[in-house]
Amino acid sequence: MNIKKMIGAAVACLLLALPTVSVAQEILTVTNGESTVTYTLEELLALPQEIVTTTNDYVDVIATFQGPSLQSVLEGSNIDRNAEIQMSAINDFTISGPAEDAFSYDVILALLRDGEQMTVRDKGPIWVIYPMDDHPELRDDLYNGRLVWQLKSIAVE
Repeated sequence: MNIKKMIGAAVACLLLALPTVSVAQEILTVTNGESTVTYTLEELLALPQEIVTTTNDYVDVIATFQGPSLQSVLEGSNIDRNAEIQMSAINDFTISGPAEDAFSYDVILALLRDGEQMTVRDKGPIWVIYPMDDHPELRDDLYNGRLVWQLKSIAVE
């Protein structure tokens, strides 16, 4: 083996021996005035998890969704129930609605559907889910419009 190959092999071994650093990607930004909080998937999964089993206009069969409550995320940013919030998706779809929904219904930021993480292709990584089957009044186009998938940000208007 020539010296260049030996040095190359030694450098490769040293690089492989170094600990790998993983940078967690922020997937949600919550803004209230001058204050902004960002969350990674891991941070959202570490929050207390809620489960909502329901149907909606965008799934064919009843599904079980899991994630932190929208209320807890709003409260973590000191967003009051009387605030008007704007939710935006990765594709820049944006809708406004009352924060009160999160306090009146068990709205969650679903991270799992039927126990599996949702990909962007499957409406993830975050899908705002209302418990449609538990509250008949939620079966309305108004609330269907608030089922934001691929959620990336929440801001007080």
